[in-house]
Order: sequence, then structure tokens, then C-alpha cells
Amino acid sequence: MPSQSLAKQEIGFEYKILKLQGDEFFVSRLQELGFIKGERLIYKTKIIFGEPLIVEVRGTQIALRESEAECILVEKLGEKV
Repeated sequence: MPSQSLAKQEIGFEYKILKLQGDEFFVSRLQELGFIKGERLIYKTKIIFGEPLIVEVRGTQIALRESEAECILVEKLGEKV
């Protein structure tokens, strides 16, 4: 299955992070928040008007702008959580 950005994924599923893309500063910031290649995350919800997206990484819920979620390439892992 090809990787796609987190912003294009379905709410309520678990995903595996395959790659982070963007400038070095931005990628470093995401890594500090726990977005590391191979890590699992759960796409929890999206706020009413589409932003921010709420994801759970390593037990912590994090809000992301859609433009930030576009930079996180993921692969879906199984059934709805």
C-alpha cells in the first residue's frame, strides 16, 4: 500500500509513520513532539471547520494544522480503533 499524507486519512484509525517531509527545522519540531519514523499514531478527530486535526502519539494528544499533517506520510494499520 503506498504512503499518503496524514491529512488525507480516515479518522479513527491507527497509522504507522513512514516519513516526515519538509524543511529541516519543521521535521525536527515534529520529531521532538514524537512523530518518528516507525512510530504509531491514532487519528482521533478533526475540529468542526477542518482544522486542527487531533492525533495521539505515544499517549499524548497533539493538534496539527492540515498543512502540518500533509508533511507526515503514513500507512494504515488495520481496523478502526
